[in-house]
Amino acid sequence: MDNIFIPYLTVVIFTFCFMTLMWFWGKTRDNYAVIDVGWGLVIAGIATVIAFFGSGNWFAKLAVLIPVWIWALRLSGFLYFTRIRTNHPEDKRYAGFRNDYGDKVHSKMFTNVFLLQGFLALLLSSPFYFASHWSLFPNTGLFGPNGTLMVWIGWTLFVFGVVGETIADRDLHRFLSIPTNKGKVCNIGLWKYTRHPNYFFEWVIWLGIGVIPILSSQEAIGSLFSPLFMFVLLRFVSGVPFAEKYSLQSKGDLFREYMRTTNAFFPWFPKH
Repeated sequence: MDNIFIPYLTVVIFTFCFMTLMWFWGKTRDNYAVIDVGWGLVIAGIATVIAFFGSGNWFAKLAVLIPVWIWALRLSGFLYFTRIRTNHPEDKRYAGFRNDYGDKVHSKMFTNVFLLQGFLALLLSSPFYFASHWSLFPNTGLFGPNGTLMVWIGWTLFVFGVVGETIADRDLHRFLSIPTNKGKVCNIGLWKYTRHPNYFFEWVIWLGIGVIPILSSQEAIGSLFSPLFMFVLLRFVSGVPFAEKYSLQSKGDLFREYMRTTNAFFPWFPKH
């Protein structure tokens, strides 16, 4: 494969500049939750830059770029129109960081939140690299290193994840928009089977993206690092733990009962 120094130096510079702009936007709006809008866009940007430098053909590059950009635009658009454009109060995570950081809030938000998320986005880039060096042709059949089998499997998982996440986001948004539901636990629709269907389907999306190039070379099994890393982030680091911390603070025993009856991540029938 080609030397990775130039493309990765370029994506590091791109990521730094993009996250700096997002930080400045959040600072001027006094709402650092804009980073959630930038998360999908910076990953799609990283994928595009890597594809530009890759030696593979555009069939292979688009096999990953198309789902990545669909995911990014859906996620970022949803968050922008429901939380930023509507002047929704700053997410409790970032409000909590403000209290922790004190007088150094702006500098620490830049380093500990925006640049850190940029670094995490770079760690998710393995599928983009392998796809960018892949020679994929639609008429080569399903099997072999240039076959389309994993593309179809990956896209199927991706579509399943996008549909599930869209339904979960829609149901939660509708539930929260009803004033009488304030302080209650959303346990309708997909939220009846997992406490975090949005995070589960987000992981399914990344599983789909990760499997697309895995047959392109022997080294491409490393593409599965991205869904594995995303699972760790969502389940144990920035997803479930943060969300449940604030849910317990705001809903107390109602949420504890929800935790008792409903799986945290993988969907399953509720316990009685």
